[in-house]
Order: sequence, then C-alpha cells, then structure tokens
Amino acid sequence: MAKQTPTLKAKKHFGQHFLRSDETAQTIVNGLGDISSQDVLEIGPGMGIITQFMVTAAKRFQAVEIDPEAATYLEEHFEKIELIKADFLKINIRDYYQDQFSLIGNFPYNISSQIVFKIIENTSLIERWVGMFQLEMGIRLVSLPKDKKDYGILSVLVPFYYTVETIMTLPPSAFNPPPKVNSIVVKATRKNHEFKADPVLIKLVVKTAFGQRRKTLSNSLSQIIPKEVFKTHPFSTLRPENLTHLEFEELCVFIAANVVN
Repeated sequence: MAKQTPTLKAKKHFGQHFLRSDETAQTIVNGLGDISSQDVLEIGPGMGIITQFMVTAAKRFQAVEIDPEAATYLEEHFEKIELIKADFLKINIRDYYQDQFSLIGNFPYNISSQIVFKIIENTSLIERWVGMFQLEMGIRLVSLPKDKKDYGILSVLVPFYYTVETIMTLPPSAFNPPPKVNSIVVKATRKNHEFKADPVLIKLVVKTAFGQRRKTLSNSLSQIIPKEVFKTHPFSTLRPENLTHLEFEELCVFIAANVVN
C-alpha cells in the first residue's frame, strides 16, 4: 500500500495535484469494473494513491510517469510496479500494448485534452478508460448541442468511439495542493460505431468548424467544400454547436459525395 506522506512535492509544470482520499481513489478504480481480467495502464500515478488499488489486483498493471522524483517514490513504495518513465503523449502505445487494455488516471489538467485525442487515436486498443479532469473539460465530454457553451471538438468526436458517463465531481479541497477549479471523474466504454464517412474527414471537418465556431458552416468550411456547393445543404447556415456527432457524419457523407479531390 502507498503511504500518502508529504515526501513528494507537487510540481506545477507537470500539472500535479495529488488526490487525498483513499475512498475516492477506490471509487475511481471501481469505474473500470473487475480489473482482475484487465491489463491496466495508469497515467501520472504521482504518489500512488490510485495505484495502490491496482498494482496487484489487475491482470497486468503498468504506469507511465514523467516525473523522475515521482518514479523513484513509486519504486520505493511498490515492489511489483512496472513503470514506463516517459511522457505519455510522446510514447508509441503499440510499443507496449498489442492487445486490449484499460486506461486510468488523475490526468494533468494542462494536457488532458491531448490525452483524450491520443485515446481516440488508439481506440482499437483502449477498451475503456476512467479519467479525472478539470470540471469544465470533463463537461465537454458529455455535452450535447443544447449545451452550446461547453459543446466543442471532443463533444463531437468522443461519442463516435465511447459512451461517456460521470462518476463523481470533486472540490479543490480533495487535492494537495488544491487546484483553482472543481474536478470531475468520467468513465468511457468503447462502442462499435460503423462509420458512414471517413473518420479522417470527420476529424478535419469538426476541427475546422470549431476553429471558427462563431461562423456559419458554409463560411468556416469554405476551404473544404465550396460555398456554392454547400448552399444546397440545410446545415450550411448553421454553426458547429448546432450539430450532433451523427449530423457531422451526415455532413461528411455529403462532402465526400460532392467534392472532387
């Protein structure tokens, strides 16, 4: 078991905020379900408060840690831990996993969106994941078009690949040091969506549209589909926050059929 002693100082440049409660950590791990049959990778274990409930319970457990001091702390406190001493965003996941695995972590808030994009890129391997996010970021993962302020790129892309649910929200006092914002834990379970349009095109269209979210789609997507072609489609006068993920897919079917590369 990990001892949550103040021997490791949180580093701001790594976005570290250590969870205080064992009970909360156990609830987060429970979001993965029965881990005895799962290979599990934890991102940024820090002092190991979440790690302690998985290191011997999972079928296989590994953790990726960028902070050398945290890595040393973990090796001193967990005999059997398998550490990948690296930046999660820079590793090639397929160098470590060829089969299905689950992902978990108190994600550093300064890179959490990049982590989700990397998860999407490796959906075929990552069957489920549980992550801690800044509240505003986590809400985007479960937002719908009616939630215009929070609805964004990941609100559209993630539902193609995963069903996302909220596990809990946490106040700043749940962490040491406390962040300036509330936090949220979500769990995601992979779905088998049969794409009607090229996923690469969908990502391009979504990112381009939300890159100029105040413009109508006919204006923001003019470099992808000419306005004179797009004007025949009912979505042309809408803004990106008006479309569901499936409507974006429908739009991409139209683009593929009407634009000559």
